[in-house]
Order: sequence, then structure tokens, then C-alpha cells
Amino acid sequence: MTDSTDPANPTEPTDRHIVIVETLTTGSGLSVVEAATRRARRVTFVTRDLDRYAADPLRGLLDSDAVDCRVRETRSASELGAVFEELPTDSPITLIVPNELFLLPTAVAAEKAGLPFLSVPAVRLIRDKHAFRRACATAGVSAPASTAAVTVEEAVAAAEATGYPVVLKPSIGTGSYGVVTAWDAGEVRARFPDVLAEAEAQGGVPLVEGFLIGPVVSAEVLYTAGTPHVLGISDRIMSELPYFLEIAARFPAALAVRTHQEIERICGALGALLSYERGPAHIEFALTARGPVVIEFNPRFAGRNIASMVSAALDWNVFDGIIASYLGEPVRVPAPVGAAAEHALYARRGGRFAGIAGQELARRVLGVEEIRVTARPGATLPDAKDQRGEYGNLWCTGATTEEASIRAATAAAYLRPEFDDPEPRRTSRQNPPPGAD
Repeated sequence: MTDSTDPANPTEPTDRHIVIVETLTTGSGLSVVEAATRRARRVTFVTRDLDRYAADPLRGLLDSDAVDCRVRETRSASELGAVFEELPTDSPITLIVPNELFLLPTAVAAEKAGLPFLSVPAVRLIRDKHAFRRACATAGVSAPASTAAVTVEEAVAAAEATGYPVVLKPSIGTGSYGVVTAWDAGEVRARFPDVLAEAEAQGGVPLVEGFLIGPVVSAEVLYTAGTPHVLGISDRIMSELPYFLEIAARFPAALAVRTHQEIERICGALGALLSYERGPAHIEFALTARGPVVIEFNPRFAGRNIASMVSAALDWNVFDGIIASYLGEPVRVPAPVGAAAEHALYARRGGRFAGIAGQELARRVLGVEEIRVTARPGATLPDAKDQRGEYGNLWCTGATTEEASIRAATAAAYLRPEFDDPEPRRTSRQNPPPGAD
């Protein structure tokens, strides 16, 4: 499904008007907007708050003549609808939403305005993990067993029927918020209230799911005309249970040809299931004894540093490829010429964050491309249970995946968080895995 004969994608300007509603505040960030300005006659960026992008190195782009920036409430379908009605009609519009939190209001507004975009039912299916699991089962795509539970007694009953261990998670959400394992009924009862609170905050319900035994990987994909072009597979190092923090990632992961082919087949089936014709996707799998099992489908490129890592490993601007896929153009994926790896930084215990010690030493590790501080000084970090406990991250390049991974782990080991609150809240260990004592 991938064509590696020609690494070049079209880069000539088009007559399109690209409208982007928000973007990720990590990972690709405003690089998607920058790539759009190279291809479109006009680029409009809609955000509810410019300060969301204050730390983005391309923040100045939003104040330039290259982008028509509109500040409106992007969580409101009616507000977005008003923006869409104001858009000029002298060129075709391509609508892009790189952050799934804003998919549903955009889909509702686009449907009313008659703009081509993902259908509202497709967006609901993508965002609701329980509905997604049921749709996968109907389509013959392997996914974890899943039962909705709105009370703790229902959760215990579902866990008993599923078999321990189980995973408790909100049906809607990201960043592993509220995702936790339970090994018996006592743990289900103890952990269910937090999962319920997280689910209700996102407008979903708690799920009880079968525990998938095996490594976690993700396919980094660009779709054109419904055909998935797999740029490669990134793997994950996960935290200790009961939580599911992503500690490290590498690209490209060297998997068996048969496994890679099965992942590509499932990507094609998911594109058909969701009517996902164009654009990037970050699709997570567990590599179990029975083969790849899909965990979730994200209609965007991966967060954190994955986009930069893919660009470095392929020696190819992945953001240009992302825009090409949104425009429905052929995507010709180059073969890897190197590798990259990232490491997330979590504090074992939370506290009032002051900064990161050891940066000067870590930056001297060969291959370090960037060390990013994501927590603001004075912010209170929670104990590391999900992505909200992250205070920074880094990524490295290398000739091979193993070399890049070793470099990233070494640099991360030189770093440690500093806190300005009392000593008992501090940790003297250098970036230990969450949950470690």
C-alpha cells in the first residue's frame, strides 16, 4: 500500500482555501499551518485562544499576512458555523481539524454549511471508544472486548464476565486520562469512582475492557482516496501498571513483514469503516498472540515529537505530506534513511514545578535534537498517572532505531525535575518509571 519509488510530493501552490480549526499544542503544532501556507491560495486559522500557542516556535505565523486568524469559540458548532458563513467563496475549501477535541463541533458546523468534511456519525464513532469497539466487531476488525458500566456494581459484573485483569477507561478522552488496570473486584471498586469522574467530565461513560497482552505500537498513516499509506510503525515503552503512561517511543519499529502487512490491512478496513478518505491517522495497536488488535483510531498525526521523528527518519517533510493527503493528492513515501526516538519525562511524585536540572549534560549526548520543558514554573504537577504528569520530553536521532533509543534513554537519565515545595514531595531519583518505589 506504500509507494517508496519517489519521495517527492507536490509542493506547488494550489487554488485551495485551507481552513484549519485549532491544532495540537504538542507535536505537529503550528507546523501544519506553516505547511498549508506553502500549498494554498488562502489559509484561515480558527482558534478560541491565541495563548494556546504561546510556546509554539511558529506563533508569529498567526500574526503574519500569510494567515487569516479568527478568534472564535471553537467548541461551539454555532460559532464555527458563523465563521464558515463568513468565508469567501472564490476558491474551494479544504477543512482541517488536527486536534480531535474539536472534531464534533466542526463536523456539525460543516454539515450545516455544506462544506466537505467527516460526517457527524463518523466523528461520533471515532470519539466514542465503546461505539468504535462495537463497529469493529461488526466489520471483523479485532478490538478488545468492551462493556459500558455506569455503576460500580455493573463494573464488577462486567469485569467478572470479561476475566481479570481488566482495563477501566472513559469511553471518550485522550492522553490515558482515567485509564487504569484492575486485578480483582476490590481494585475495580477502589478505582471505578475516579474513572467515572473522568468519563463524566468528557461526556462519556466508564468502560470495562479486556486486558491486551503484548507490545503497544502505532501506525503513522496518510490516507488518500481511502487508501492508507503507512509511513512506518512507532513502538512504545509503557509505564508500570496500573497506569498507561507512554515513557518512550521509537521510529521506525522493525516488525515482521507479516505483522506489518496485517497492520496495513486493518488500516484499510478502518478507513472503509469510518469513511475516512483523506488526511493523517495515528492508529494504536497491541501486538497480541493472536495478531494486531486495534486500540484506537486518531484522525490526526501523532502528538509529542513523532512528526519531527518521522521527518528526520525519512529525511522528508512529513507536514508537506500531511497537507498533500488532506488535499487528496497522491502520497509517495520515501524509505527510511535513519531513525529517531523520544523519551517523556515524568516525576514519580507530584509537586510545585520549578524546572529541570541536568539539561546542560543531557544536551551533550550525541544525537539529541530537542529537550522540551512542557510544565510551567509554579505549576503543580500531579503524581504521574497519565499525560498530565509530564513535565517535559526529548528526542534524538541515530543511524538505527536502537542507537536513537539508547541516546534518548541516556539523555533522559541525566535529567530530573526540581520542585520548590517541601522536601517530602520531591524525588531524588532521575526520571524513574511512574509507580516505582
